[in-house]
Formats: sequence, structure tokens, C-alpha cells
Amino acid sequence: MSKYIPGNQKHLTLEDRIYIENSLNKGCTFKDMAKHLCKDPTTIS
Repeated sequence: MSKYIPGNQKHLTLEDRIYIENSLNKGCTFKDMAKHLCKDPTTIS
């Protein structure tokens, strides 16, 4: 990911983790979640 994308911190926030949990329950892909959170898909997985 680009270092110029806003919100690209080292750690996931609680809100990020809640979003990931809800998205997993809905069947979203890691790639879709990563785009929304401006993170690399491997960070999500």
C-alpha cells in the first residue's frame, strides 16, 4: 500500500476490528475490507 494513503497506521483500531468482524459475518473478501480501511489485505487476514 502507498504510504500516502490516509489512515495507514501500523495497528488496527478497535473500530477497524469491529468492521472486519462484521464484514466477515457478511461474507466480504479481505480485498474489499482492505480497500475500505486503506490497509493491505494481508493485514486484514
